[in-house]
Amino acid sequence: MAILGDNSMGFEPDEIKNKIHEVVLKHVKLADKNKWMDIKLNDPNLKFEILRDCMSLTDRNIPNLELNFIETVGDAVKFYLGEEKKDLRIGHPVATWFAENEDKLPPNMTFIPYVKELGVKRENRKKLQKKGYFPDPGPWKIPQTRNVVLRDTLGIDALPRQRFNKTKRTPYVLNIMVVGESGLGKTTFMNTLFNTPLKEEIHPKNPQSTQTVEISPVHYELVEDGVTLNLTVVDTPGFGDQLNREHNLDPIVEYIDNQFEAYHTAERSPEFRRAIPDTRIHALLYFIPPTGHALKELDIKSLQVLSAKVNVIPVIAKADTLTQEEKAAFKKTILRDIEANDIRIFPTAYPDDRESVEDLEVRGRSYRWGIVEVENEQHCDFIHLRELLMTHALHDLLETSHTVHYHNYRAQKLRSSGRPESILACDDSYEHRIERSKQSMAEEMIKKEEEMRQNFVMKVREKEANLREREEQLNQRRQQLMAELEEQRLALASEEREFQELYNANRSAR
Repeated sequence: MAILGDNSMGFEPDEIKNKIHEVVLKHVKLADKNKWMDIKLNDPNLKFEILRDCMSLTDRNIPNLELNFIETVGDAVKFYLGEEKKDLRIGHPVATWFAENEDKLPPNMTFIPYVKELGVKRENRKKLQKKGYFPDPGPWKIPQTRNVVLRDTLGIDALPRQRFNKTKRTPYVLNIMVVGESGLGKTTFMNTLFNTPLKEEIHPKNPQSTQTVEISPVHYELVEDGVTLNLTVVDTPGFGDQLNREHNLDPIVEYIDNQFEAYHTAERSPEFRRAIPDTRIHALLYFIPPTGHALKELDIKSLQVLSAKVNVIPVIAKADTLTQEEKAAFKKTILRDIEANDIRIFPTAYPDDRESVEDLEVRGRSYRWGIVEVENEQHCDFIHLRELLMTHALHDLLETSHTVHYHNYRAQKLRSSGRPESILACDDSYEHRIERSKQSMAEEMIKKEEEMRQNFVMKVREKEANLREREEQLNQRRQQLMAELEEQRLALASEEREFQELYNANRSAR
């Protein structure tokens, strides 16, 4: 259909119309056979079959550019009744090269001369662009594709390796905050967790000498098999050491919000396309003293506030000092308190499919009463925590920090400036948010209806009370007027009697 041939058969116009009419009746059933030229060729398959038969009967092919303008059967009739245009590709050097190398080129590659040379008007050029084989699918939609077979190796299989090598060269970032009272072994725990002496042991200070909670981030660079991890450990010495712990949490929350604000400012800067330094907290290890009892009020309040801002992972400090029965009971108590106080912890509050954790080579720690294997899951859950942080859930920590916690902070900040909530069809949670919006609007309407009903009832009662009060006033006024009228009647009757007595006395005297 892309090659323009000679019209060698020399049909008459009426004969061409009759042949095209026969072709149309062959493929389309018409209720009114007089309107066969008005049939629209929107279906690509129907258009292909009709025009193929037309070209076969008339021995005249239709070039691709003309195909774009044939929208009805009448357009096809006009094309065959018109004069045949000269094929500008004949004698063109590029067209000659395409003809000579046709067997080496993909089947969908062809040569089309410049549109202006074919006499296409300017107002039709935009139409020509939109009438291609695959039209514009619109936003958030994947265009239709055709499967082709490669004749030789192209090297596409190397793309994943290229992406892997590029990703491997890019350093990964992990920011961990450690929160807990002094003396719980946080420093030793972090050194064991990353298999390197990150920090020196910090001896706990006297609680009376500790005034505020300090924030001390320390940066490290860990390299393993060519993969670099930029690790930041943010310690919070002084937390829970004061007698008055009312404001212990304020410096921690302020530091977390400051990192969110710094990232938000970098996103709005003119250089936002560059890599933004990520100082946001990706995981917070909250150390719980091994008391064996329920969570303290400070722990509950801290976990409630922090779990709304970062991924919180509660850790029972020095759990190897507890027996298996005590540890199991303490875990159940902590989980019960977490659930009762609606505390979201990682990863249970952010479900996802993860691989099972396998056993690794263990290390030990010696006590007077025996040896505790730090990496033995029968002695403690240290191996599971390391596998969770590094092997299975590191990407989930980074993604959850950005898509959940930072998104909530950014949305709250935008809402505080008066910006309404936007719901786009391309959002992953579009259906859920629409249903939630409908439900909230329905609840709001029910609430407003109830408020209107209550206001109406209140106004009716007020009006009834006013009417009753007015009625009582009118009754009192009526009784008062009736009493005054009765007094006047009695006074008039008394005067009438006196007058009658005087009249009778005068009459008797005569």
